[in-house]
Amino acid sequence: MAGKRKKSSKLIRRQQRAGYLFVLPWVIGFIIFFLQPFLESMWYTLNDVTMGTGGMETKFVGLYNFRYLIVEDSKFLMNLWTVTADMLTQVAVCTILSLFIAVVLVQNFRGRTVYRAIFFLPIIMTSGVVYSMVGSVVGSLGLSGTGNAYMNGSSIADLMSRGGVSQEVITLIMGVVDSIYAMITNCGVPILLYISGLQKIPESAYEAARIEGAGSWDIFWKITVPKISPIIFLNIVYSIVDSCTAYGRSADGNVMMKAIQDMGFGQTMKFGMSSAMAWLYFIVIAFFLLLAWLLLGRKANKIEN
Repeated sequence: MAGKRKKSSKLIRRQQRAGYLFVLPWVIGFIIFFLQPFLESMWYTLNDVTMGTGGMETKFVGLYNFRYLIVEDSKFLMNLWTVTADMLTQVAVCTILSLFIAVVLVQNFRGRTVYRAIFFLPIIMTSGVVYSMVGSVVGSLGLSGTGNAYMNGSSIADLMSRGGVSQEVITLIMGVVDSIYAMITNCGVPILLYISGLQKIPESAYEAARIEGAGSWDIFWKITVPKISPIIFLNIVYSIVDSCTAYGRSADGNVMMKAIQDMGFGQTMKFGMSSAMAWLYFIVIAFFLLLAWLLLGRKANKIEN
């Protein structure tokens, strides 16, 4: 038993070293390229920053920028709530949808490699120039927006309204319909991670469960979900970061990212206020990441070890 524990601890230490080595390039890049702007942005939050003839000019104002955003700015908290709601929706839908698709794609059937490639295709389609081209085509064809979903000359929203459906339900349904393209786009990486986790579950575990008389539903909840809980946690973290850091220049993009960019690099060019917005937004993201760790991360870490 002692020898087995010793081998297990060696394996864990070897995996930890591999993990540190994997993130080392990011750490080096952060120190070289991002550490100085990171610290400067912290200092800017406490100052009124203007662009002068000699560069950035700062005037210390203490916590005024934070107080203004939280107490006086009517749009900041509303934008923050909108982004948070969108993030929670994306995390829930993407986590469940990706797991469902991965469970289907991991089954043994003809042509599954082609279907896996199809579901991973959005990752390629949303990269760089390809994403810009697709976005311009989709926008020009009017494939998004509740007013463009037509059926027999009337929009779906109008049909539901005539059928007596409340406006709140219509808004919720149409919001989901409008976000289908974005949701499918965001599910490519989670599906790939889920497939890799599902393939590592030994078939003997499923065979033993079937011999004991367990059904497919019991096997899914008592074997599949616990075994891939580290992947579930990883995908939740990925979805949180992906949603909160989405590019926000378009009208239907991330409103907080757009507000931060407009405040700092728009007509006002209030770098101090923009830095304060960014740091408050960062604190909110860190809170949800910490919450995910407390609810799932620790348990998933124990299962993985």
